[in-house]
Amino acid sequence: MLLKVNGDSVEIDDGSNMDQLLDVLEIPKTKVAVELNGVVIPNSELLGKVLKDQDILEIVRAIGGG
Repeated sequence: MLLKVNGDSVEIDDGSNMDQLLDVLEIPKTKVAVELNGVVIPNSELLGKVLKDQDILEIVRAIGGG
């Protein structure tokens, strides 16, 4: 299936969930916020969220600075 992630097209297996997508994108699963089709997904629901073809995601990682 085809997703739009942070403006880029990403192809992933049908039936994949957020946990699998983050693995494919090599994004750590901690300190991450995800908006799926305009709705922010609570961290408690994030990793199990099943994705659908043509979903639009914005993924933001928190990074420290000083």
